[in-house]
Amino acid sequence: MIDMATVHLVILALVTMGTTMIMMVTASNALRLRNVEISWKSGKLLGFPLFSTIFMAMIITLSVIVYTQQLYHLTVAMVCYNWIGLTWFVTSYLMSKRYVTDHGIVKNINDPSQTVSWSRIMDYVERNEGQKLTYVFFYPEHVPGQRSRSIRLELDIPADKRSVFAHILQRKLGRRFSLGELESVGIEQLK
Repeated sequence: MIDMATVHLVILALVTMGTTMIMMVTASNALRLRNVEISWKSGKLLGFPLFSTIFMAMIITLSVIVYTQQLYHLTVAMVCYNWIGLTWFVTSYLMSKRYVTDHGIVKNINDPSQTVSWSRIMDYVERNEGQKLTYVFFYPEHVPGQRSRSIRLELDIPADKRSVFAHILQRKLGRRFSLGELESVGIEQLK
């Protein structure tokens, strides 16, 4: 008969290996980015990813309880859970960061559909709602054999990055778009 504790440890080991591989792929995607001009955190919890941060806090708390209660038979499982929490946190942190490179905008390093080069941008709109500044970029999706449609990429810009981002935007797209024309079109007209 198979012991349930053994099954639990085998499943935990497989999940640990899986999250490690996902973290390695995400980290390699982040390291492969070239000519990053600016980047910023965009997680929901003070810039950090919400669920992985909460999971890490819970696992650390649980580890302290396991250590103080001297439940040493749970050490292997707690090491695995801590590693899973760390890999999840690193992966979601890198995925939630926004990168603006010399070549384009990367909203999610693991999702090519959320990456757009400067040359593909057909139009953009700046939406300022109080403290929140959002740029909406439009670019074509090319599907062989079908009519191309426009895709939108929304990017929230933090207050401390706005002037740098505006400078990059002017340098990359300023020669193609006139700011006066963009201000005359309201966001409601584009919806």
